[in-house]
Amino acid sequence: MKPRIRSLLFENLPYKITAVILSCMLWYIVQGEEILEVNRRIAVTVIVPDGYTIKGPTLRYKDATLRGPRVLLGQFMEGKKMMEGTIKIPPGKSGQLRYRVDRENLTSFDPRIRLTIHDPFIVVTVDEVTSKKIPVREVLQGAPAPGYMLEKVIIDPEFVNINGLKADLAKITQLTTEGIDISGLKQPKVFEVSLIKTGMGDVQFSSSRVNVKVAIGEQKINKKFTSIPIEVVGGDYLTNVRPQFASIVIQGTPGVLSFIKKSELRAFVDVRDLTPGRYERDLQVKIPPETVMIETHPKATSVEIYNQRRLR
Repeated sequence: MKPRIRSLLFENLPYKITAVILSCMLWYIVQGEEILEVNRRIAVTVIVPDGYTIKGPTLRYKDATLRGPRVLLGQFMEGKKMMEGTIKIPPGKSGQLRYRVDRENLTSFDPRIRLTIHDPFIVVTVDEVTSKKIPVREVLQGAPAPGYMLEKVIIDPEFVNINGLKADLAKITQLTTEGIDISGLKQPKVFEVSLIKTGMGDVQFSSSRVNVKVAIGEQKINKKFTSIPIEVVGGDYLTNVRPQFASIVIQGTPGVLSFIKKSELRAFVDVRDLTPGRYERDLQVKIPPETVMIETHPKATSVEIYNQRRLR
């Protein structure tokens, strides 16, 4: 190394080293005292007591600005780590509640940092968690094939338990299935369908799907038979009934009804154990198999029992 260069490097070396150290210290002090602003998001978790819940998400977000010396904001300048905080709802509080998010709600926040939260308020609806048993109703679309009819619908399960906010459940009186297309059916069929949850809020179902059994049978019609004599059965005395004839309407398939004769239908009143006098008795009927009784006219008759025994 040349003498001149050597002299420049090592001449007054202690002073040069001291100057470097002082410069570094001054730079550190200046950097530490520099005031910065950093924008961050705060993730606020809403905590409710056991047996309660809130409407909507339990995690809410707020935008905030942090202001302070660089030395304090260093942890917030590295990466995009989100700040965290909590709001605890005390027991017994319910309804629509409004809380302010502040530094006391934040986790491990240095009080020397100035905090500005934009729109610092959080509004939550808190209510008891409850359950309710709700009936299920089917929604049928279309019609069976010509000549056939819907006879019966069986839903399994017929009731579903739902859990959720007490206020939400109070508005729900029944659950409905998705549309079930029965167009052109000629025989029974079981459909597995989902229940509709739209517009019910945050409600949990014990079962989200049900089985709907659709019973399909031949189309049935009504047929009226008139002038059927009203008989008296079970009596030992002479009797008189008014009126003396009845009309009966029965239901069945066209194939069955076409072969039924009036003589196969009976209308009668039972006067068993009755003593002489006047009575009103319900009219009873017997109809052929594979038919259903729709109505009778009259429904009751006037019976007069005379004080004279029948001849055997």
